Amino acid sequence: MIRTGRKKEWSILLFVVCFVSLMPPVISLFDIPLLVFDIPLIFLFIFGVWAFAIAMTAVGARRGPEKSIGPPEAERGIANAADSVRGKQ
Repeated sequence: MIRTGRKKEWSILLFVVCFVSLMPPVISLFDIPLLVFDIPLIFLFIFGVWAFAIAMTAVGARRGPEKSIGPPEAERGIANAADSVRGKQ
């Protein structure tokens, strides 16, 4: 699938943010002997980044509004033009 426009930018931004978040200098900030609900902080950070990546991928993968072939206003305009022609006859 070819990504264009904002979806492409979104994908690149998400990749860079997750990549930088999982680099050793950033991970070493969370490599401290601290337990949160008996879970080491580094595990919470790594799985948190992973969950964030999945959630943001889902947000970025949503389809935009469907574009119709012709706008409804144009169809109404054609109908109104036909009515005005009939009325003048």
